[in-house]
Amino acid sequence: MKKLLAGVAVALALGTTTASADGVDRKYSPIASPPPPIHVPSWSGFYIGAGVGGGAFLHDTSVSDPIFDEKLFSFGGGGDGVLGTVIVGWDWQLGPKTVFGVFADYDFFDLSSRNSDFNGFFNHSSSHDSAWSVGVRLGVLSSPSTLWYLTGGYTQLEFDHSMNNDFFGIDNLTVSRDRQLDGWFVGAGVDTRLAASNWFLRLEYRYTDFDTGRLRISDEEGFDLLQVDTDVVAHTARLTLTYKFTPGLGWGR
Repeated sequence: MKKLLAGVAVALALGTTTASADGVDRKYSPIASPPPPIHVPSWSGFYIGAGVGGGAFLHDTSVSDPIFDEKLFSFGGGGDGVLGTVIVGWDWQLGPKTVFGVFADYDFFDLSSRNSDFNGFFNHSSSHDSAWSVGVRLGVLSSPSTLWYLTGGYTQLEFDHSMNNDFFGIDNLTVSRDRQLDGWFVGAGVDTRLAASNWFLRLEYRYTDFDTGRLRISDEEGFDLLQVDTDVVAHTARLTLTYKFTPGLGWGR
């Protein structure tokens, strides 16, 4: 009987030693619970923002005789400057990697250009005061916080055209007119969520092509002397900080 009790005691001691050696509590072995799900914020929702940037405008101007419809001469020009912008928009996250959005923005320019041709015979200047745009964007998420996208849409430019000329015996004839030029734009950018918050930082480039702007130069009696056509294209880049409000419907909601 003593030998049996001694054997049981030795077996219990060996079992306790083995359990301690492999770090597993054999007496209390709880059932493992699954880890909590990882929450990935959706990109869907309404946002507003503001930013700064720069732009370069290129002009291709031709001067024609309006009577015989004949081009007299042409020249190029342009200028660059800074811009400020405000934006509102709405994004929809369509899937784990895809985001579609619509937006509208308004740009304030500080940009003008001057050209003088034929030894001051033809002086031409222009200034770009503001522009508004509506567009869409479609992008792919390279990570939950970074969106790479393409964009495009419609835009309208406030364009101030001024000329001071000396021709046909008319000295210092000055013509100035404010106009709106319609156009379209395409571009690309990257949008990044800052520190898992509702703040986003966006860097974007746009190429914009505007319709031809036409201006007729007349004498005091209303007789057309010259017709001036100007084609305008623009290259702009902007850095925008946006804030997204209560998320809307979309993937992940």
